[in-house]
This record gives sequence, structure tokens and C-alpha cells, in this order.
Amino acid sequence: MGCVNEFHSGKAFILQPPPFLIEMSKVKVLGISGSPRGGRNTGKLLEAALSAAKEAGAEVEALSLAGLKILPCIGCNTCVKERRCPQDEEDDMGLVKEKLEAADAIVFAAPSYFGGVPGVMKSMMDRSRSLKMDGHRLRDKVASALSLAGLRYGGAEQVAESLARFGLMHGMIVVGGVGDPVSGGYFGIASLQADEGWRRAQADAVAVKNAEGVGKRVVEVARALRGSS
Repeated sequence: MGCVNEFHSGKAFILQPPPFLIEMSKVKVLGISGSPRGGRNTGKLLEAALSAAKEAGAEVEALSLAGLKILPCIGCNTCVKERRCPQDEEDDMGLVKEKLEAADAIVFAAPSYFGGVPGVMKSMMDRSRSLKMDGHRLRDKVASALSLAGLRYGGAEQVAESLARFGLMHGMIVVGGVGDPVSGGYFGIASLQADEGWRRAQADAVAVKNAEGVGKRVVEVARALRGSS
């Protein structure tokens, strides 16, 4: 919802939409969990981000790729030639694409599998190529990343950076949290390895706080972009 320009006596006036109209159209935040196991550590970390986004006034939705049928890209290049993926008719990727396009902001979350994203997340990323080939259909959407690893230095940060690069290659606006500059991180990155023993992602207080910061930030930036359009 953008501004309206009106001209009176040779002068231009910029009319902002009434606040109640902006409120009626909430920012939509989509969270995608790229773990093949639904409702566990990755899902809990994503839940923290989406709860914060909802508290900030957004409409939120969580989408778990666990249980969805997403075939790997076969490199046929139909997306380059015809701006479509023929496999969308054979699996659930068409649904995923619809949700990606409908969102104003997207939080990608994935665990570290040998320092990379799990297969189902990689298939989703590769198969989104048709959206890029069809005029950068995800351009200007706000994006951020969450990740976790079993070990404290188990590749989670590399995974988050991979998700951020994915967003950048789609022309998305990648942002990080802006919490405490001394103790806060820009992405929500959890470790299941504690000082003693093991824990769930939701028990990593620093990671949860950073994930909440991600949720708030994507709403803030998406709202600002909407107001300036």
C-alpha cells in the first residue's frame, strides 16, 4: 500500500494511507523448517522466531518440509526455457512456491548436516529456481535464517550463511537481528551441546533470544518496506 500523489495549484502533496488501512493488512511472515524431522529442535527454534513476529503484529505461518514430497532438481533447464518446473505437478513443491510468493518475509531454518542443509531443504532451494527464472518472483521479500547443530562447532553458522546466500540470489533483502550489540547475534544459531551434556534447542537461551530478534526484525523491515512503496 503506497502513497498517493495529488497536485493542487502546481504543488504536489503526498497522502499517506490511513493507519487503520495499514493495520488491516498485516505483514505475513512464513517460517520454513528444512529439517526432515518435524516438531523437534529446528521447529522449536523457528517457533520462537514466529512467536516474536506475531507479538510484533505479523500474521505468521510455519511450514515444515518434513513429510512433504519434494523431488530433487534433475537439471532439465525447463525453468530457464519455459519459466516453470515440470516436477511441480508430481510433488508438493507447487504448494511451497505458493506460500513463498504469498509471504512478505520468510525465515528459513535448518539443522547442520555435515555443515550443509539437509537434503529436503536443498531440494526446495534448487527447485525454487523457476521463481528466479520467472522474473525474480521472490525479489524484495525480507529473509533471515536460523540454524542449529549437535556440536557447538558443528557447522550451524555455515548453514545459516548458506540460507542467507540463497535469499540474496533470489533478490531478497536479508536481515539479521539487532539486539544487544555485545551479547546478541544476527541469526538464531543453536547448539545442542551444552557446557555439560546435551540439551534441546529451546534450552539454548542465547539462541532463543537471537531467534526472537530475527522474528521481530523481519517484521520491522517488511513493514518499513511496505510503508515506503
